[in-house]
Amino acid sequence: MSTFHGWSGSPALRVAVQLPAAARAGVVICPPLGQEGVIAYRTLRLLADRLEARGVASVRYDPSGRGDAAPDTDPDAQVRSAQRAAALLRSVGVDRVAFVGLASAAPVAAAAAGDSDGLVVWDAPPSGRAWLRKQRALATITIGDDRVVGDVETLVGIDVEPEEAAALSALAYAPRTGPTIALVRPGTTAPRALGAVPTTEVTGSAELLDGTSMVARIPGAAVDVVVGWADAWAPVVALSTVPPVLDEVLDVDSRVSERIVRFGPEQLFAVETVASGQVEDAPVVVLHNGSAEHRVGSADYQVALARGLARDGARVVRVDRRGTGESTAVREDERSGLFTQDWIDDQDAVVEALATPADRLVLVGMCAGGWLAGRSADASPRLVIEISPNDYRRQTAPAGAYADALRAIDEPSALRLRVRGWWNAVVPKVVREWVARRDRVGGVVAHVRPLVERGTDVVVIAAPEDADLFDRLGGRRAVRRWPAGGRTGSVEIVRVPDGDHALYSPLMREAVLAEVRSRVAAAFPVRV
Repeated sequence: MSTFHGWSGSPALRVAVQLPAAARAGVVICPPLGQEGVIAYRTLRLLADRLEARGVASVRYDPSGRGDAAPDTDPDAQVRSAQRAAALLRSVGVDRVAFVGLASAAPVAAAAAGDSDGLVVWDAPPSGRAWLRKQRALATITIGDDRVVGDVETLVGIDVEPEEAAALSALAYAPRTGPTIALVRPGTTAPRALGAVPTTEVTGSAELLDGTSMVARIPGAAVDVVVGWADAWAPVVALSTVPPVLDEVLDVDSRVSERIVRFGPEQLFAVETVASGQVEDAPVVVLHNGSAEHRVGSADYQVALARGLARDGARVVRVDRRGTGESTAVREDERSGLFTQDWIDDQDAVVEALATPADRLVLVGMCAGGWLAGRSADASPRLVIEISPNDYRRQTAPAGAYADALRAIDEPSALRLRVRGWWNAVVPKVVREWVARRDRVGGVVAHVRPLVERGTDVVVIAAPEDADLFDRLGGRRAVRRWPAGGRTGSVEIVRVPDGDHALYSPLMREAVLAEVRSRVAAAFPVRV
């Protein structure tokens, strides 16, 4: 596969262009909004791979103002970014272009596509207004009334200003005359406003989009329907292409810049953020995201955090571990790497490649990424910050085992339901809770001991549910045993009363950004 990474335009998109030497056509793969984009990321990478195998170029991108792209406050950035991505494809020699929009990206793709362009809408909402209404209801249930701070409202995985909310709500379909196909769930229909477009029922959309990123399944058969349509739509004759003109460095502002780097034998994809005038002995901060997720949706707090830390004087890298984001090839049946030795090896490879002295190294991770940061005792980092940790296991898990266990709970068989009913009725609650925690071997004390005994300060930032678990698994004992200012490393917990585990809450994200920056600044009084 020939993938070109970089930034394009101003305000810049972060793009991944997959380009055969000769291309029959090109496809703009529009990213879904918020948490939908987090869950769908690897599926859309697989789509790009399979298109390239058919001689069809593609571009995937973070729209300006989102993910790893440049800041942008234009409320119409979504549609404008899709059109600029199409222009980028045309600049490399592609003659015909189609737009693919999955879920919330469908109205964006439809608005960006011209009459002669191809269009694929997959599991499309009836309109931008309908999508926004549903997301507001879901966010109110998930986050609560504090999802609105000032004029900014938080949906699940995306913050929107009033002007952008209005622009998203205004997205509507128009009758299509150009080549179009709608992929729908069994028993459903395409948005009526598109007119009488060809419609194909596909399975797998629910398994991809309706759960969490930890249990999402890549719907390979649905991907192949999109690829088959593009294959039939594209001309037979391929045209020679030229490499895209991309910026290797993004100047975020007058002080902060970013570039793409690769680490270790797996060539893990990462973005490095630095500031002009950075001192040679600046601290190096490695950011790990939660679950098997990428830096879009609610996870783009990492981007704001990296840029803020760089302004404070730190060098920051945010990394895609194996099986996340842009790192390693995508397989339809790929297994989640949560709590695996592979991810520990990935962290070791990043730390080794950075070659940073231990007393200048900081590891920060959210959820499973926090657990991973906590498995870095051999590197003896100066500071480890675990955000929303909810597992303190010492034994690693086989690839996919954690997701399989979650699916067994969320999608129980009839036998499991009967056993669960008996279990809950007969077994005392205290025993059930102990069994539910049995894979978290050792609790908090065993989890942090290897770090603090080598001089590492450990800070936990937790919302109430995770703070309660921290306390139940011996966290208070760890804090008393290794207080700040002692002879070894220390353990502290920062409780965020109004926070949430997933960082959907704007209050939680604000607390995390402020706390991480202040802890790094306290450990390293750097000079910018």
